[in-house]
Amino acid sequence: MSFTQDRDAFSQRLRLSLDRAGWKAIGATGLAREFNRRSSSHPVTAHATRKWLQGEAIPAQGRLQELARWLEVPPQWLRFGDEPSPAAARRPLGVSESSPAPYVPELAAKLAADLARLSPEQLRVIEALVGLLLSEQPRPQRA
Repeated sequence: MSFTQDRDAFSQRLRLSLDRAGWKAIGATGLAREFNRRSSSHPVTAHATRKWLQGEAIPAQGRLQELARWLEVPPQWLRFGDEPSPAAARRPLGVSESSPAPYVPELAAKLAADLARLSPEQLRVIEALVGLLLSEQPRPQRA
């Protein structure tokens, strides 16, 4: 794979990760702003994020790690497209299909903030959905 193809492939994985994380319509300026909100050690400019989105550049390792953490995808997959598969890339780091999700403070805070914005009726729907999902999970067998 040429370097140009490598950058294009990274750009596609970045866009896919942004879409899956709920940032489908984000542009370069928004990406820079949201990235910098989450990163104190690796700030970026809108010019840099435009290059990422357009397949003109790949972020340095530190920024790539920050992106992967924010978007909850494995850094290896985001950079190279290697295993784990895209399905596994949708799961937070360290979570297999059969394991319960670990407590991630940033994720919990975001979820709490999102839930606070819902109406009481919407909250009842979410509560019912979570109950349904949990009732369908196989229970772990105890030794």
